[in-house]
Amino acid sequence: MKQSHVGGIALLVCLIVVVAIALGSGAQDGTGSPGADDSTPPLVIGDAMTVLVAGAASLSDLAAAGITAPEELQIPKGIKRYDVVTFDHAALSREIRDGLPLSIHGTAYRAEQHGMNFEQIDDGINTYEGMIVGVDESDILLTTGNNALVGSIVFGNETFWIIPVEPRARAEQSASPLHVIYSSKDVPAGPLVPID
Repeated sequence: MKQSHVGGIALLVCLIVVVAIALGSGAQDGTGSPGADDSTPPLVIGDAMTVLVAGAASLSDLAAAGITAPEELQIPKGIKRYDVVTFDHAALSREIRDGLPLSIHGTAYRAEQHGMNFEQIDDGINTYEGMIVGVDESDILLTTGNNALVGSIVFGNETFWIIPVEPRARAEQSASPLHVIYSSKDVPAGPLVPID
């Protein structure tokens, strides 16, 4: 009888170890999605986006990644994590018209949006609103212009912001100016202020 008791304890210990390993490999980041390292952007906008720095937390991260004069960038103070990206704006405009593909926390989605008509002249600045197909609590508001994208994407209880961050003179010299994408989960309470 003692042998079966010892065998039962050994089996229980093995089960606990297996469960602990399984839970550890499927750990979540508190958002209900699998944990991701900082090298995986939580939001990817279409095929027109190129990630230059994923998971940046400081200007020194940008300098280490080869971003020239990161102190010139107008990144809001206090953001704990952000991705530095560029866009092929011609390709992005086509994707917006055709249904913008998105990847949010590694899952593929498609956005449906329509243009908002604010004026009668075509100045190259266009604003689109819409939603993510199949996601009830979603909202998209994007404004595109000559080499710039500004907007927000609401996905349930998380909001992503996309903003250009280069000073105007620097951005005008670039075919693909730098933008940052950051999440509401990486923002402190209160308004954000650009770094001087």
